[in-house]
Amino acid sequence: MPRTGGVYAPPAGTKSVSNTTIQSVPYNALVDDLAADANAARPVTAGGTAATNATDARKNLGLEIGKNVQAYDAGLQSIAALATAADRMIYTTAADAYATTALTPFARTILDDADASAALTTLGVSTFAKAILDDADAATARTTLGVAIGADVQAYDAGLQSISGLTTAADRTIYTTASDVYATTALTPFARTTLDDTSAAAVKTTLGLAAVASSGSASDLGSGTISDARLPGSMAGKNFSSGVSFANAVATSNTDLSKHIQLYSGYGFTITGSTLNYTVPTNSSHVWNVNGTEVGRLNSSGLTLTTPLALAEGGTGATDAATARSNLGANNASNLTTGTVSNARVSGAYDGITTLGQTGTHTITTSGEAIRIVGPASTDDPYVTFYKGAARQAYIQHTDGTGVNQGLRFYNDTATGGDTALTLKNSGGVDSLEFQVNGAEYTVWHTGNLAAGDLNSIYGYTAANSAKQIIAGNGLTGGGTLAADRTLTLGTPGDITNTTTNSVTSTSHTHALGFTAAEVYTGTTQDNANYPVGTILPMAVNGGNVRNSEVTPCLYSTNSFVESGYPGAGTTLAGTWRVRGNVASQDWQIVQRTA
Repeated sequence: MPRTGGVYAPPAGTKSVSNTTIQSVPYNALVDDLAADANAARPVTAGGTAATNATDARKNLGLEIGKNVQAYDAGLQSIAALATAADRMIYTTAADAYATTALTPFARTILDDADASAALTTLGVSTFAKAILDDADAATARTTLGVAIGADVQAYDAGLQSISGLTTAADRTIYTTASDVYATTALTPFARTTLDDTSAAAVKTTLGLAAVASSGSASDLGSGTISDARLPGSMAGKNFSSGVSFANAVATSNTDLSKHIQLYSGYGFTITGSTLNYTVPTNSSHVWNVNGTEVGRLNSSGLTLTTPLALAEGGTGATDAATARSNLGANNASNLTTGTVSNARVSGAYDGITTLGQTGTHTITTSGEAIRIVGPASTDDPYVTFYKGAARQAYIQHTDGTGVNQGLRFYNDTATGGDTALTLKNSGGVDSLEFQVNGAEYTVWHTGNLAAGDLNSIYGYTAANSAKQIIAGNGLTGGGTLAADRTLTLGTPGDITNTTTNSVTSTSHTHALGFTAAEVYTGTTQDNANYPVGTILPMAVNGGNVRNSEVTPCLYSTNSFVESGYPGAGTTLAGTWRVRGNVASQDWQIVQRTA
C-alpha cells in the first residue's frame, strides 16, 4: 500500500496470528505489496530520491545542475584552488589550468588605455616612434625610414650575400656548394670553348669525341663512369644497389611537406635504413587541415585532434569521461550481455533470491556455519539432490527415528544392480554405520567393531608365515623373513657421465645419459688441446665459414685459437668442431666441439 509520510505499513489483514495457520491469500497480498513497495521509487523522507532516474533524483534532492549547484568545470576548479593576493591576475597555463602572475599598478595604467596611441603615450613613446609604430606593415615602415627594398636598398638575398663575399681573379667562375652558398672555381679558355657551343654534337666535336658525336649514342662510352653532374635532376625506373643521399635536395623554405618527408631532414624527418624518424622541431607545429578547417596538430606537446575520434574510427566520440561512457554504452547495465559481475560489484548482503541457478563453482568462505537447510515443519525431512539434466542421480537426507535407514543417508539412485545407500543411523554405537544395496543391509566393519577373530571367521585370514622371506635383488640390500619388519635399501649410484651405461651390480646400479652432455674444462694448462665435448671457443679464420660447417681449430700464441692454415697456427685441438656463428665480423667465428 502507499507509504504515509515515507513510512511503510503492511496491508490490513495480512499480519499473522500466533498458533494459527498462515492463509495464502493475505500472505500473498503482503508479499505482493512488499514487492510493489520495493520496486517503487523510495521517498526522500525514507532515505530515497523519489525518482527512477538521475535527473529527477537530483531535482528532488535540491541538487539540480545549473539551478541549485554549479555544473562541474575543470577551469573553475583550477581557479578555485588559486591563492590570491594584492596586485595579481589570473592566466591560463594549459587547457582548463590557471595560475596567477603579478599585475602592477603601472601595468593597470596600460590596461585602461582606450587605444594603442594612448598606450604608447603611457609608455613614453615619441611622436616619431609612433609614426613608425602606426605603419600597417613592415613595407610601410621601411618607406617611412627611407629604406624601401628595391627602391632605396637592395633586397637581402643569401645567395647574393655569399657572392659578395667571394674573392675573384682571372679565368674563374662561380658555382653553388649548397643552397644559397657560392664558391669560385677555374674556368679555363678551353672550358669556355665548350660553353659557347650551340649543341651537344658541337660539344662532342670540341671534346674530340668523334664516335659519340657521329653516333649520338652513350653506347660508344666504353670506359670510365658518368659523374654526378652529368646525371639528370629527375630519373624514374632506376634501381640503386647502395644508399642514396637526398641531403639538401629541397630548400628549407619549400612549403611542399611531402618532398621534405621524402627527401629532406630540415623539418624533423630523418631516414635510418628503412625507418622514417620524426623529431618535433623547436617552437613548431605540423597542422592538418580539411577544406580549410584544422583537424589535427602535431608538436612538442603531442598529437591533438580538434574533433573527438568517432566510435567508428576506434575512438569514443567524446571529450569527457561521462559522454565517453554514454557513447560506449558503458553507463547502462542492460548493455552487459557477456561476462560476469565481479564480487566487488555485488552487495555483501542480498536476500532477494527465491530460486538460484548457477553454473560453475560456488565458494563460501566462513569460519562458522555456511549453509542451513530448514524444513517448514518438525516432521519434514529436507534433502539435497544431484541431477544430470532432468534425471536425479543421488541425494543426501536426514530422517527421524531409530529404525533401519533412519539417520543421515547418502543415497545413489543410479548404482548398477540396484540403489545403494550409506547411513549413519540415529541409533548410534559402533554398528551405526550401515551400507545398503537394493534394500539389503550390510554392516560396515572398522576398528571399533572388528576383531582378529572376525577376520579369521569371515575371510579365513591366518598369521603371516614366518618361514617366507623377502630377498633383496641386484642393486638392493636388506630383506629377511616375515617374522619382523624388513627394509630394502637401494644402493647409491655413481655419477652419470657421457661414458656410463645402463647396468646393475649386487649392491648398486648406473644409468646411461641418453645424450651427449656439455662438460667444462677445469684445468689450467696453457697449451691444453683436448677440451670437453660442448666447449665453445672464439677462433680467428682464414675466411667466412658457413654456419655448422666442420673446421679444425689450432692453438695460437699464448691466448688465442685460429683455424688450421692460419699463419702461425700451432697444435690442432682434439675432436670434431663446428662453426656456430660470427663474433663481430667474418674474421672471427664461434666454434663448438661436438664429438
